[in-house]
Amino acid sequence: MSTNFGSTGVEHRESYFRGLKPKDDPFYFSSTWGIGFYGSKTPYLSYNFYVANLFRKYGDQWNEAFQTMAHRRLKSWGINTLACWSDPAISKQQKTPYVAFFRAEECPILAGAEQRWTKFVDVFEEEFEQTVIAGVKSCQSSVGDPWCIGFYVDNELYWGEDHSLGLWTIKSPASQAAKIELVRDLKAKYDSIKSLNAAWGGEYKSWEAFSAATETPDLTKASDDLIAFSKKFSEKYFQTIKSVLNDRAPNQPYLGCRFIWDNETAIRAACKSCDVVSFNRYRYSVDDLRLPKGEDLPVLIGEFHFGALDRGMFHPSKVPAKNQADRARCYKNFVRSALSHPNIIGTHWFQYTSEPTSGRGDGENYQVGLLTCVTPLIKKQLRLREKLDMGCTNSGPTENK
Repeated sequence: MSTNFGSTGVEHRESYFRGLKPKDDPFYFSSTWGIGFYGSKTPYLSYNFYVANLFRKYGDQWNEAFQTMAHRRLKSWGINTLACWSDPAISKQQKTPYVAFFRAEECPILAGAEQRWTKFVDVFEEEFEQTVIAGVKSCQSSVGDPWCIGFYVDNELYWGEDHSLGLWTIKSPASQAAKIELVRDLKAKYDSIKSLNAAWGGEYKSWEAFSAATETPDLTKASDDLIAFSKKFSEKYFQTIKSVLNDRAPNQPYLGCRFIWDNETAIRAACKSCDVVSFNRYRYSVDDLRLPKGEDLPVLIGEFHFGALDRGMFHPSKVPAKNQADRARCYKNFVRSALSHPNIIGTHWFQYTSEPTSGRGDGENYQVGLLTCVTPLIKKQLRLREKLDMGCTNSGPTENK
């Protein structure tokens, strides 16, 4: 729950909008996050139309009015928790239980890692633990707060396949801390580089040559060793965060990393250290969500949503519904599937307001809010709206899948 998600890029596309305010308007700000159109244009000027509308309605006290109304609305709707991305100023009011969130990414990356939102950090670097400590300090007001139900750390990390962290380490330079750790492990297992070559089908002339190499090995032959190191890497990641939280925020649950890409190795590592394993789950139900065999831990859904094209927006969301009534049915089906799940302890909806019609920094403009987020519509889209038969566009199923 936040007003920060009502902004949209206006620089480089001013002609898209009607009635833009002068540049000295207080609801302009500089954005540094961009993917797609804005990926090569950062920083760029954005405008928060949602806050501007709140100001028009409530005046100088718009933020206080928004916060008060938001708490009242959630309570009346039977929603009992503020989810990730909520404004800390709202959480601190101690009116609604909430989750805290920070990222552990201000340290050297694993150079060979595949990038999605971000690249994986090198958890074997000395700075990683200090990064986690700094993350806890960034939300210090939540430490010991009885209204804080726990800490999410990181968001939608890309784990690849079970062997990927090991493979990405191979693709990293010899100076990478993880690469040094991997070479140390392989030296302990194989008595010589010849033994490694025999096992991997390689032609490395020395351990130094192996360290310097960044080519992909024969995955069939190297798989066991790569999976073993991926397991060590994953466990190091979760164990370090859990250790810091135990020391700096004792007795408050570690809610995991909000998996959206995962593999069994990573999930099992999470189950060893987390108090709760979290998944951002964009599906019509959670009937197919299962922890690996033998694991039994509470599960929290960090994000889910449904959207439709019959009201305001031009993208229904990752999980489309036919219309607003169907959104409600999809919501009910999803929550019912969570209630019947043996591990799930809660679900967090994404998000409080729909995204701007003209898109956020990555262009995403989903109709997923509990409330609308009104922005001046792009002229071409206005003309398109007149031509659309909203009853015949991108409808989604209502049955659980």
